[in-house]
Amino acid sequence: MLLQDWATDVPTPGYHEYARSLTLHTFMALGKFLAGRIHQMRAAKSYLAAHPSVSDKEPNLTCPCCGNKPVTVRYAILTCPSRARDRDVLLKDVSSLGHDARLWSEPHLIRALGEYLTDTKTGFPPDIIPDYYIISSPSPPPPEH
Repeated sequence: MLLQDWATDVPTPGYHEYARSLTLHTFMALGKFLAGRIHQMRAAKSYLAAHPSVSDKEPNLTCPCCGNKPVTVRYAILTCPSRARDRDVLLKDVSSLGHDARLWSEPHLIRALGEYLTDTKTGFPPDIIPDYYIISSPSPPPPEH
């Protein structure tokens, strides 16, 4: 009944493809900051350029890492060429972000996504992204470890 009332009182936006649930999402085990980033990205309300902002009337949809656009969740995680190395290392078993993808139910894939988001700063607030992640910045890339 709760799910029915929820769906009636607060209809799901058309762009949100993930089902409502009364159980915690597997990604909630990542911690508050990363779980928040994932919730925001899944709701299309994150810091990614293609997600709408109330305060920015003319957003720049260009990906800050590669210069392509628009930088959606799928693009930032599965397609962006500048993140290919991280993706190949951390997300080699992830091919879909759809609501029924293995990613959302397998803890090892969720941990890999969390590491990928942290390493690439995907979906992080712009004020905590170092300059070397921004294309237009003259700063050199970070040193190799």
